[in-house]
This record gives sequence, C-alpha cells and structure tokens, in this order.
Amino acid sequence: MKGNIGSELGRNRNNNNDRQNFSTKFIWIFVGLFIALVVAAILTLGGIYYKYSMNKKETLIKDSYLKHLVSQVNQGKDVRWKAKFNKFGEKVTNYNHKSIRNSTAIKEYLGYLEKFFKSERMKNHLQMLEDFPSSQLPDEFDARIKWANCPTIGAIINQGNCGSCFSASSISVASDRACIGSNGTYQSLLSAEDVLSCCKVCGSCYGGDPLKALVYWVVEGIVTGGRDGCRPYGMDISCGTPCSPITYDEGEYKRSCIRNCQNIYYQNEYEEDKHFGSIAYTLFPRSMTIDQNGKNRVLVPSVIEHFNKSSSSPLTTDEVRTIIKKELYLAGPTTMAFPVTEEFLHYSSGIFHPYPEEDFNKRIIYWHVVKLIGWGIDSEGKHYWLAVNSFGNYWGDNGLFKIDTTLMEHFGLEYEAGLL
Repeated sequence: MKGNIGSELGRNRNNNNDRQNFSTKFIWIFVGLFIALVVAAILTLGGIYYKYSMNKKETLIKDSYLKHLVSQVNQGKDVRWKAKFNKFGEKVTNYNHKSIRNSTAIKEYLGYLEKFFKSERMKNHLQMLEDFPSSQLPDEFDARIKWANCPTIGAIINQGNCGSCFSASSISVASDRACIGSNGTYQSLLSAEDVLSCCKVCGSCYGGDPLKALVYWVVEGIVTGGRDGCRPYGMDISCGTPCSPITYDEGEYKRSCIRNCQNIYYQNEYEEDKHFGSIAYTLFPRSMTIDQNGKNRVLVPSVIEHFNKSSSSPLTTDEVRTIIKKELYLAGPTTMAFPVTEEFLHYSSGIFHPYPEEDFNKRIIYWHVVKLIGWGIDSEGKHYWLAVNSFGNYWGDNGLFKIDTTLMEHFGLEYEAGLL
C-alpha cells in the first residue's frame, strides 16, 4: 500500500511539473507572438508614416513649383490673364492610362461620318455657311445671349474623378443644338453618363473622342441626363476641381452601362427617352486612329477641308477662324479640344495663353475637350474664344474661360458639332 501511495505522489509531482512546463511554454509563445505583433505594427506604422512624410514632401515641392508658376503669370509682362493658386493643380505626370480600340467599330463610325458629310442636310449646312456674309459677324458673341431660351448653353458640368471631358462637352453641345434646332422646345440636358458608359467606341474615364460621341447621338440616341433625368451623371466630384487623373481608376471601375432610367424618373422608359441628332461632323481637318498602336490613321471629312478645296488658295488663319465663327453664330456651340498646360488649372480671369511661352509644350498635362460658346476681340485687337469648362462652377471664371485663338496655329485645335 505504501509503495502505491509513493508512486501516486510521484506521478502527481510529474504531472504538476508537466503542467508548469506547458504553462511556461505557452507564456513564452504568447510573449513571442505579442512581441512579433508589436514589431509588425511598428514597422507598418513606420511605413505609413514614411509614405505620409514622402507624400507630404512631394506635395510641398509640387505646391511650391505651382505657386511660383502662378506668380510668374501674375507678374509677367504682356500676360493678358490672371492666375489664382488652385490646390488641385497638377504637374506633368505619366499616369500610364491605356485605352483599347475596337478597329471594326471605329471603321463603322468613319463610314457614318463619310455618309453624313455627303448628305443633303450637310450640303445645305455648308451652303448656309458659305452664303452668310462675314461682314455681318459681330466683334463679340455669346451664344447664351442669342439663344436665351436654351439654358443648357450656360450649364456647367463637373466631370469629377473621370476623364470624361469628351463626353461631358460633346453631349452638352448636342443638348444645345437640340434646343436651338427645336426653337427652344427641347430644353433638357442629355446624358453624358449614357455615352460614357454605353458607347463602346467613344472612350472611357481615361479619355475619348467627342466626334464619336456625337456620332453615337445620331446613330444610337441619348437619354436625358442632369440631376433629375433618365441617367444622371454619377461620378464622384469630391476629389477636386479638377480631380487628378490619379483618381480616374476609381471612376473607370464604377463605369457601367445601365439601360434603365433612375427610379425617380417616370416620364419615359429608357428606349422611349432617347433623343437623336441627324448628322455629326468636324470643322477642323483631323484624322481618326484605327489600330491599337496608333499608326493607322484615317482622315475625316471636315468643313474647313471642304472650303479649302473650293478656294483658289489655302485658307488663311483668319479665314478658318471666320468659318468657325459662322458655325457658332448660325448653328450654336461646338466642342474644342486643346492641350492643357500646368498653369491653365490655375486660371482665374482674362484671356488665357500659355505662359511662360518658352518650352510650354513641356508643361502639357493632357489634352482636354470643352464647349465653345462665343468669341471676342481684346483692346489690342487679338481674338479669343469664350468656352465652358467641365471642372465645376467654382473653377476659373464661374466655370468659364477665355482663350487666345492663336493656339489654333500651333496645334490645329479640334472642333466638332452635330445638327438636330
């Protein structure tokens, strides 16, 4: 019996030792894991802080550069505009945004453009431009005043976190032309969202072609937009005026073709709500890229090319500008594509022209599409265009700006339009 009791006591002592050893090991494992988590947290927070510090440093460097650029504009001689520092300004950056071209669809759209240009509607339009005396064009013109019953002409769009300027401006032109062509009967804003999300050949949040968007208006039709229409514009505008191209990935991810009207819109079903143009065309000679690498380009028939062919000598810059003025005066707003330089994002008032002029092409951030609504001549006799931007009401001169027309001589700016 005593032997059994001793054995039992020994086993109990061994069990106690095992439990103590297990507890000790568990504590050390727990301590090790805790230390590892603390180290990982420190490294993570350190990485976040380092990234934050670097981003803050880069922002300070960028802002210092842009503020100096603004100061140069405001203190420069022979500068006809004023700049105001915009915290959403950008420096030239390669964002590596890529687009995929549908060669078959683009060729189809080129076919439409050739067909439109040969149509009786276009022939009549060209004849109207030719017959109208240049002497009757005023020195200053604002489409908002001539067609005061068309409120869409002065409407300011904010494209937000999407490079949809091509859609916003071209569909704004289509809305204006629809109102003008209907003598003010149609006054709704057409949907830039409808084109951006459902036109497979027009473009994406990484940019696009306003001429293709206008062809889409003619061929497929576009529903109403605005805040209360069938398909309102849904991109986030909280990221800036304008938003940086770095935010376009988020907009592109959100882009989706929905062929239904929003719930609060009960005027029509989606298909019944579509509005159509009759023709789309370009004013200034341009080409359209067909293949993915951008080497295969096809010339698009244009208004200027038409008048060049019937002229005894190539049209001068003044003659080209006069034709564009006739288009604006007789038919309404057009789109205008031009290169945006770093200082343009800080425009406040006056007649914009790149400054400093030296190497200004190195400051081009991206090409941008706006809506042209008028023109004027300054005290020095220099011509300018009046345009509506798509950066919201608080950018520039209440969403508008004036721009020197001589940019046309350097880059051959693109002007597109359509008719009801």
